[in-house]
Amino acid sequence: MTDQTPKPGLSKSIDQPVAVIFLCFGLAALCLTLALAITPLPIPQYSEVPAYDNAASRQLLVGNLPARLAVIDPKKSTLLQNPQLGSWQIMDGTNRHTEFGASILQYFYEQTGTAHPWAGYPSRSRVKGLAFVEERLGTWILEKISHLEGLPQNAVLEIENNRAVKFQEHRNGYVVLPNLSARALKNAWLAGLTKLVLPLETRSPEIRLSDLNNIGIKEQVALGQSDFTGSSAARINNIRAGAARYNGIILAPGEEFSFNKYLGPVDAEHGFLPELVIKPEGATPEFGGGLCQVSTTAFRAAFFGGLPITQRRNHSYAVKYYEWIADDQPRAVGLDATIYSPYQDMKFVNDTPGSLLIWTRVEGKRLYFDFFGMPDEREVTVDGPHPFDKRPSGAVKSTVSRTVLRNGKTEAVTFNSTYIPPKIAEQSYQLPAPATIPPTN
Repeated sequence: MTDQTPKPGLSKSIDQPVAVIFLCFGLAALCLTLALAITPLPIPQYSEVPAYDNAASRQLLVGNLPARLAVIDPKKSTLLQNPQLGSWQIMDGTNRHTEFGASILQYFYEQTGTAHPWAGYPSRSRVKGLAFVEERLGTWILEKISHLEGLPQNAVLEIENNRAVKFQEHRNGYVVLPNLSARALKNAWLAGLTKLVLPLETRSPEIRLSDLNNIGIKEQVALGQSDFTGSSAARINNIRAGAARYNGIILAPGEEFSFNKYLGPVDAEHGFLPELVIKPEGATPEFGGGLCQVSTTAFRAAFFGGLPITQRRNHSYAVKYYEWIADDQPRAVGLDATIYSPYQDMKFVNDTPGSLLIWTRVEGKRLYFDFFGMPDEREVTVDGPHPFDKRPSGAVKSTVSRTVLRNGKTEAVTFNSTYIPPKIAEQSYQLPAPATIPPTN
């Protein structure tokens, strides 16, 4: 917008009608100048967009745009962040050109097929808004978060001898609504929000878990997870073989779970290989090394699900495989549970209103224990784990607390773990398989 310039006073020697005519022409010219300054030019397509720079307008956008935007629904989320969202930041003053590799907003407009705010205005104008083409914005959203969509999944549950032999949880299907999603994204961006609820159309499955049983198995009530990245082939084999022992277990209300009860024999005949096991004399190769990854994952499901833990012991020294808890949490020791049948066990009680189904799965280098049952509105709050008193020798202590609020009553428990220095450097061996002895007639 051009500045208004003070007009010099009119000469007294000019006749009054002439003065009025000049004054009218002056006002008309001034109005025309103002109109030209604030009238936007036709917005070109991205390929035709010249680079404009306006310090005040750019600063306005920089101050109002969030660094990242999370698009979420009840179970899934995707994070849109730099360089997908952001503000007009980099300008090459010499050539008045945008550095596409560094300009976040230019990338965004290129992706959505729209133009940046300066494209439709003279460079001297003050721009207060963003240009959107909502149809293209909706298409872009579909491309970025198409994984949220899916058909509903019916539940499958077959029980034999009080154990699930076939299982699949029910899942809702979702359809992304492009126009509403584009509008929600635009409003959230302009408002400076960092999160928005994505409008999805939900499609329910025809068969739910509750339709297939009358013992209270309705939905997922707890999840335990751990990461065994860096494990040897033998250790991974033992983790898979051990996790399979617990797949399909059904605990009645009030029943105590014992890890050793369901483990059974640990030898070559039952699919296990030699690996390192922590013993008083140090790490020693034995069949089933790595089974503590399984007991730790089961313990975490019970712990985060708010179930009473009746027996648990931490490892003698801190092990790297049990530091990962979740992607959004810092790595920390203090949530492991060692076992050594028949001497050391891990136990918890099913205090939910219905039966509890345990289902295990391995995805990549991560192990999961899913508990399905009847929710009872309990609220679980966890503080920690918090490692402390860490020594150069590898010794460390850790504490983690859990509070369960249910039926107006609060139950709190704290697990304190003390890890001594390792007796040998932590390492992982791939031991040769034992020799096969032919059967004797």
